[in-house]
Amino acid sequence: MDAALPDRPLETTPPLSGRMARYLGIWALSLVLMLTAIVALCVAVDPYRVFGTQGIAGLTLQKPAAVRWSRLSKAYMIQRLHPATLILGSSSADVGFNPDSTAWPAAFRPVFNLAIDGGLPDTSLHYLRHALVSATPTQVVIEVNFIESMVLPAGPVNEAAHTQFDFAPRMRVLANGAPNPGYGRAHLADIVFATLSATSLSDSVETLLHQNDPSEVYETEAGWNDGGALRRWAANDGFYQLMMNKDRAKIPQYAAWRRNKVLQIEPVLDMVRVARDHGAAVTLVIPPNYVDEMEALRQLGIDADYDAWKTALVAGAEGNAAVWDFSGYTPYTTEILPPPGDVSHRLRFVWESVHFQSGLGDLMIARLAGAPALDFGVRLTKVNVAAQIAGYHAAQKKWIVAHPEGVARVAEMVRHVQK
Repeated sequence: MDAALPDRPLETTPPLSGRMARYLGIWALSLVLMLTAIVALCVAVDPYRVFGTQGIAGLTLQKPAAVRWSRLSKAYMIQRLHPATLILGSSSADVGFNPDSTAWPAAFRPVFNLAIDGGLPDTSLHYLRHALVSATPTQVVIEVNFIESMVLPAGPVNEAAHTQFDFAPRMRVLANGAPNPGYGRAHLADIVFATLSATSLSDSVETLLHQNDPSEVYETEAGWNDGGALRRWAANDGFYQLMMNKDRAKIPQYAAWRRNKVLQIEPVLDMVRVARDHGAAVTLVIPPNYVDEMEALRQLGIDADYDAWKTALVAGAEGNAAVWDFSGYTPYTTEILPPPGDVSHRLRFVWESVHFQSGLGDLMIARLAGAPALDFGVRLTKVNVAAQIAGYHAAQKKWIVAHPEGVARVAEMVRHVQK
């Protein structure tokens, strides 16, 4: 007789369709878990400050990626904050004015730096309109630069250098101040980018790895670019090379502008009007550019245009905004440049010809707040602007005589663009 069969169920092989369904289920679950983890990481780290996640010191507080994506980060930061003072302008204001500086009087605080790297006055005007949807500042400080009022047939001279992405869709209002009907779609696109893109994941990891790195550049919770990139370049290459790099970028722009000589100050005056309509006091600030910048204007034959720009600015703002001029030949703008190759000696007040250091920014803030003892900065009016311009040129003549090496350095670059 056959031996009795063991009392156990027969083994069966699942059909192919069953195994495939199980495999797809595990794959789908893994994908969901992975995407959930990525979203959780990106929201927790918040590399662009889109979500307002509380930063953790030493872990996620400093945001290097937010500097690169400032047009994204600041558009969302300003909607959550309620500053008493707004700072507007381009990269020099972004680096030079620290909102957390103790130089700001109590009445001006809290301060938010809404300056945009590469931003033109039109850009600043749009961000101001966007900010005023939710913010009610009592003070608006607007940095104004001569070069940013220059217009070429192809557009403003520095427009092509800043193509990060179009910021306009994420503004709550259109450029004319009307509500933006496409804001919801743009906001959703930003959320998807900030949570599910490879860029956001990479920037989240970078944020975790580069906390308290002195060679890194960060954007603070008050919108300030701490100047880390300029600090690193100065340490690696020296202030002489940093200055020359900026001069060689700016002088050709000035030379190109001479062919048309079209200036546009209307966006600046529109900012004054919009801020005033919202009840804010407005201050226009002409920054302290290094002497190379002033000498380039003279040698290119457009310093008279600079004078005319300044005069028109004062006339247009009269009665609606205070105009403070920190330009000119002062100890802060005429420091002796270290020699080529010297990386040990540093300038105290500027990084290069158009970016001033935050220490000098603190002196400017103190002056704006009424510090009477500072011999730096003057409030321009229709009454005194001509005399101030005359004083500027008198100081210029003295500097030219005393510093032939500086004149020659700029002259070489000017000759190069005129060949």
